[in-house]
Amino acid sequence: MLALSVAAWTVLVAVARVPMADMLVYRAEGAAVLNGDDLYALRVTEWNLPATYPPFAAMLFTPTAVVPVPVLKVLVTAGNLVLLGVLAHLSFRCADWPSPPRRPAAVLLVAAFGLWLEPVFQTFWFGQVNLLVAALVLWDLSRPDTARGKGIAIGVAAGVKLTPGIFAVYLLLSGRVRAAAVAAVAFVATVLAGAAFLPGETVEFFTLRMFETERVGELWIVDNQSLQGLMARVLRTREPGALWAAAAVAVAAFGLAVAARTAT
Repeated sequence: MLALSVAAWTVLVAVARVPMADMLVYRAEGAAVLNGDDLYALRVTEWNLPATYPPFAAMLFTPTAVVPVPVLKVLVTAGNLVLLGVLAHLSFRCADWPSPPRRPAAVLLVAAFGLWLEPVFQTFWFGQVNLLVAALVLWDLSRPDTARGKGIAIGVAAGVKLTPGIFAVYLLLSGRVRAAAVAAVAFVATVLAGAAFLPGETVEFFTLRMFETERVGELWIVDNQSLQGLMARVLRTREPGALWAAAAVAVAAFGLAVAARTAT
């Protein structure tokens, strides 16, 4: 089943000539770091896409700059497929289902069908890092609370894409203070690493670019499945403003409260 799914994906990629636009942005970010170019001034692909991640992420992307694009597409696709399997394995381990002897088959089945679920499909289509970030977070959360260094992976994931930082808050609210502190320290370490090698870009990102949400696309497009995007479409406005902020705070508070209560 997995082989059939991968074969179908390969045919789709060949027919549609999938550009993997986000992967090209990551590659350009890595090249900008290597060449000393202005990271947040770059524009890539026919869609004129900018860099949107912290400098630390751009540093991690530097190896991709020396890999030919066709080869990189294959590597990114294969890597995402492996990460999809890893996420399935971690999820089954957390749920303690199915029984261990049946899990390898279940992982392969999830990878075969999961490839075609919208969020995963988009990650493959654009060559994104979402599955890597999710795997780091889930691996960290699935570890015993007594595990040494629990929280590091969440901090590193937040250093790449910021949003996983919410799980450090979850750790704190669920009473796992040490793990939350480790995550915070790991995140700060990624910021300092970026500042050490790219000081100007680090200041620019954390004081300016991270607040420019339009850099990742228009709020109202259907691809934006965030609460802010939903409200922009419902209200037919490009900027939901304070109403969105109030709703976001309420949803975040409710979600974290439920998660913390469930974890205790």
